Formats: sequence, C-alpha cells, structure tokens
Amino acid sequence: MTDVNNPSNVESPETYLQFGDRYRGSGNLPLALKNYQRALTVAPDFAPAHERIGGIYQQQGNMMEAIASYSKAIQFDPQLLEAQLGLGNTYQQMGWAELAIAHFQKALEYHPERFLAEYHCKLGDNLRSRGKISEAIASYERAIAQNPDNIDGYRAIAQIHLHQNATEAVSAIYERAENHNSDLLQAKDYNALGVAYLLKISSITIEEEVLKADLEGKAIACFEKAIQIDPAYADAHCNLGNTFLRKDQIKDAIISYKEAIDIDPNFAQPYFNLGIILNNLGKIDEAIACFQSAIELAPDWIEAHQYLGQILARGV
Repeated sequence: MTDVNNPSNVESPETYLQFGDRYRGSGNLPLALKNYQRALTVAPDFAPAHERIGGIYQQQGNMMEAIASYSKAIQFDPQLLEAQLGLGNTYQQMGWAELAIAHFQKALEYHPERFLAEYHCKLGDNLRSRGKISEAIASYERAIAQNPDNIDGYRAIAQIHLHQNATEAVSAIYERAENHNSDLLQAKDYNALGVAYLLKISSITIEEEVLKADLEGKAIACFEKAIQIDPAYADAHCNLGNTFLRKDQIKDAIISYKEAIDIDPNFAQPYFNLGIILNNLGKIDEAIACFQSAIELAPDWIEAHQYLGQILARGV
C-alpha cells in the first residue's frame, strides 16, 4: 500500500495530484503545492497540476502567479474547465472584465453542461460592467433557466432595470421569482422593489395623482414586507419613512426614521431626513442635533452642512 505521508515512492503525476488535493482539502497549502510541483517534475505538461497551483496562488492573493499557472494549464489543455474558470475568476477579481469574459465564454463553449448558474451570473456581471446590457441579461436568464432558485440571476436583472428606471420590468422579474418560489425573495429584494416604485413616482407629472397614490401604496407594501422579513433592516425603515413623508404622514415618517436610527445609529440618512421634518415643525434644537449627527457620520455631506448652516444663520 502506498504511504500517503511518504510520496517519494509515487511515480505518476495523477497520484501526486491526489496527494496535493488531500493536503489542500485539509488546509495544508505548502504540502499541497509541493505535491503539485512534484507532479510537474514527472510530467511538465500535466495541465491539472498547473491549474491546482494557480488555484493556490489565487487563494493566497498572488494574482499574477495564478494567471501564469492557469495560462500554462490552458496551453497544455485548452478545454480544461477549471483553468478557464480560474482565469475568469482571477481576471474578474483584478477588474479586467474583457479578459474575464473571454475565459468564461470559452468555458461555456467547451462545457455548456457543466457551466453552472453562478458562472452564468459571473459572466453577466462582467458583460454588464462593459455596458453589454442585453448580453448580460441573456446570461442572467441562462442562470435562471439552469437553476430557477438562483436568486442572484433575478436580482441582477432587477438591478439593470432599476438603473433604467423601468419599474414595471423590476416588478415583473421579482414577480417571476415569487411565483416560482414564494420563499425566494428576501428583505433586500422587497426593499429594492419599493425603491423602484419611489423612483417611478419622481418621473410622473403632478396631474397623475391616481398613479402616484398607487405607486406610493405599492412602495409602502414592499417596505413593510421587507421589515416583516427582517425587522432590523434599517434601510427599509428609512425608505418607509420617505414614502410616508411623500404622503404627508409626518408622524409615521418620524416613527420610521427613529426606528431606523435605533437599529443603526451610524446610518446618516435618517438623521438628515428627520432633521428636515423637525426643522419644519419648529423643533430647532432637535433639528440641529440631527444635522450634526448626520455630518459626524458623513463629514462630506454638503446638503447637511447647508441645512445646518441655514438654521444657525437665523441666529438660533
């Protein structure tokens, strides 16, 4: 029987690879690396060993060494899935989207059946960063098609539509997710949908009061759903306050902002919003305290400085 702890008797690169994998699995990277390198002394063109070495370098943050090793693996075996994905991941981490796209697409070309939903999303992320929106959406749709429970695919499409202020499209993609699995959406998803409704309100005319009221109601329902799922979600409380403020429900807005502050005392936005309300109500000292808190948390917030300066200039 071969002694796992004494690989000096081993002759095949595959066995050295197995030893390396065992050591890597136990967290012993130096011994793993040594065995992968031994595999290469036996067979310098053994692509899996180059790929594994690239993985260790990437894990250690040595990105250029990782790229060199992955590239050697692909030189000897262009269709090695793990090496193509490794290069894609490394280039993505370095912000080199075009190179990441090229290697993810190669991996998809060679092994479409093994290209998991998470990698469709990674490919979509890089396409999106390069402004290739339609191609990105197609990648996210492939992720959803392969795994309908992959919430990241739905979210990524929703974010694209959110940036385009396409509220109906945001609502539609989340509705698809919810219809597939009612437990799939999380608090941040309902919060994002609520924000989409608020952004839509800002683009409609004053005359469209019925539509405005409908969108406000939908936004409130989304933020309340988010809070129901995660009561400690400060951003949802703040956004709920913003919606109440739009509807002139001042008391409800104040309660929501104070709840956001209680949950996260380092969240500057509710202090600022609350300061505006208190100033309008004539509660000047409390307003000053709110603006000061907002500025302490966000020193470069010009608007907060302006509001505070205006109050102080009145001689308070």
